[in-house]
Amino acid sequence: MNKSLKKILSIVLSVMMISSFMTISLSVNAAEDGKVRVIVRNDTYSVENGAPWDGTLVDEWVSINDDTTMMSAVMEALSNHGYTQEGAESGYISSINGLGEFDGGYMSGWMGTLNDWFTNSGFAAFTVADGTLESGDEIDIQYTLSYGDDLGGSWSNNDTTVKSVEITGAELSGEFDPSVTDYTLTIDTPSADVNVVPTATNKNFQTRKYKNEYVPSDDSVVYKRGQSVNVSDGDKIIIGCGDSAWPSMNSGEGGTVYTFTVKYAPSVADTVSNKIDEVAKHLSSQATPTVSSVGGEWTVIGLARAGKITDEIAEGYYQNAVKYVEEKGSAKLHRTKSTDNSRVILALTAIGKDVTNVASYNLLEPLADMDYVKKQGINGPIFALIALDSGDYSIPQTDATNPTTREKLIDTILNAQVENGGWAFSGTSADPDMTGMAIQSLAPYYSTNSDVKAAVDKALTVMSNAQNENGGYASWGSVNSESCAQVLVALTSLGIDPTKDERFIKNGNTLIDAIMSFSAEDGFGHTDTTYNQMATEQGFYAFVSFDRLVNGKTSLYDMTDRLAENYAVGDVDLDGTVSVIDATVVQKQIVNLEKLSKISLIKADVNHDGVINIADATEIQKIVVNLV
Repeated sequence: MNKSLKKILSIVLSVMMISSFMTISLSVNAAEDGKVRVIVRNDTYSVENGAPWDGTLVDEWVSINDDTTMMSAVMEALSNHGYTQEGAESGYISSINGLGEFDGGYMSGWMGTLNDWFTNSGFAAFTVADGTLESGDEIDIQYTLSYGDDLGGSWSNNDTTVKSVEITGAELSGEFDPSVTDYTLTIDTPSADVNVVPTATNKNFQTRKYKNEYVPSDDSVVYKRGQSVNVSDGDKIIIGCGDSAWPSMNSGEGGTVYTFTVKYAPSVADTVSNKIDEVAKHLSSQATPTVSSVGGEWTVIGLARAGKITDEIAEGYYQNAVKYVEEKGSAKLHRTKSTDNSRVILALTAIGKDVTNVASYNLLEPLADMDYVKKQGINGPIFALIALDSGDYSIPQTDATNPTTREKLIDTILNAQVENGGWAFSGTSADPDMTGMAIQSLAPYYSTNSDVKAAVDKALTVMSNAQNENGGYASWGSVNSESCAQVLVALTSLGIDPTKDERFIKNGNTLIDAIMSFSAEDGFGHTDTTYNQMATEQGFYAFVSFDRLVNGKTSLYDMTDRLAENYAVGDVDLDGTVSVIDATVVQKQIVNLEKLSKISLIKADVNHDGVINIADATEIQKIVVNLV
């Protein structure tokens, strides 16, 4: 090869980045602090085709000081591993570890980028001393077979588009297209560290990154290629490529600018959590709840299961309930509607109160009469079963001619299933409200009762088919939030996350989207966004049910976790003391001589490993003799 051609090739193969990128809001990783990354690789000329080696030879962070140049950083990285090189001392690397220029053909040799740009000056021109080499920079030395065309740098075109982008910390709207210059980046927190890493179509042109304002002549506001940008809703990350204000070995005109506008869109879990906080604050500011289907128990249940009820509200409601029962002078709170009892039982259980002694009355007793429970239609058995299971309550023994059993309640509910697979308050066509409530009551038996499973599976198909393209449900002729809420509670009671189950995602919309479409200030509307108290209470506890599911808590109506708080760890027989009797009860449970209630099982799992075994009995014995 003649000297002039070799000189040209030397310039081409050894040039590096000339600009110094002073940045704002530095976010260099700890591993990069005071170092530059050096990569040496051969991805073009394979061993199979005659190369002495291929793949990545070096990839490491090299410490820098004021005397460091890009060339010396490369030399140090190679030397650290005992690899050889030729020509570095003269300003042009012609061979690395036995792989030299022209070994792969007359256009082959070593080239390099600084932060992904084939620069117009040699390696030695970039120094820490003059600020052209900085902590966090990336030097990438690569073997080319075609003067850099195979590595992404070309003299044959002046294409200033960006070929691709790598996004971290946000979600890009759609696919990146080099011909499209405007995009949206979605973040799920109010602020986030987001990185947009561009790759130029022609790496002979620089890419630079800015926040909010594109100022190609100001190097002081440029973000490094690998540097994240802290952004909030409405901010912009701007990527320029090949601007004429920047140095290049090509003659581009004007460059191409891409704008990524940031949009804050909370995650589903955060959306639900934020709405729970908003509604809880509002409901807590209202008058103390009383015994009532609106402004009463559902408010208490929602606040309590969300963990947001104050002692003042809980005690205030309890006193109102006691007064109400005293005025009734009976455990039976309504002549025909057993759901009044069920509703109060749920609220009292949610705040940890004893439902068997409210003004000296046992509120469970009326539910022990199956004829009374069935008087108001299918609502009665559904909520009686939910109430009884909420605290794993035993059904009281009474003189009822048709005593209630859980089996009777389940059979009654199953027998009420309409032909098309759901449940209805009236008529023969399933409605989402009653179907949702029926599923809620049957959920605890889904995995153990084959008849229940078959009925519920059929109902789930009906509910999936009935869901509209906005993710919602209609009843009584209109799409409304309460219907959506009841289905949401049903699914979450079964452990189904409707935001992930394809059966309940329609046109990209879920039940959460549907309910949020009725979002009003401090609550929810019924068929629009006008605040409605009933819709607010139902939407609120439905969101609480979802929140409990995604956070691994017991379901909305499984309140045994709350009742268990009234007893000490190890108090398995729930008598208020931990004794050797509790250890004996655990041993009987292990050998199937005893069947413990859900609350007793919680207190028996002393070591919290999810299994009741002899280790728990031993721990209880240690508690008794004060060894733990």
